[in-house]
Amino acid sequence: MPRLSIKLLQELHAAVRRALERDRLLNVPAIAWQMKALFPNENISIAELEAEVMAAGMAMDAAMLFERPESYPAHPPLRDPEGTTLH
Repeated sequence: MPRLSIKLLQELHAAVRRALERDRLLNVPAIAWQMKALFPNENISIAELEAEVMAAGMAMDAAMLFERPESYPAHPPLRDPEGTTLH
């Protein structure tokens, strides 16, 4: 069974192409967060989406930037069952 839906992969590759046409630069986390927002029911992490974006960018010989967009929330801190923050 494929890890990502065909629809998500198609949109991811289209977003990479649009970013390269527009900016000539690929902001990997921004595209990953965009895909997560567009496909919230997909069972995939941001890190896995970033890996897919990087693979698509490498296939297109893209210059890449790794800057998390400010408009997307940061992940909340991890906590154990007692509520202690994990580091």
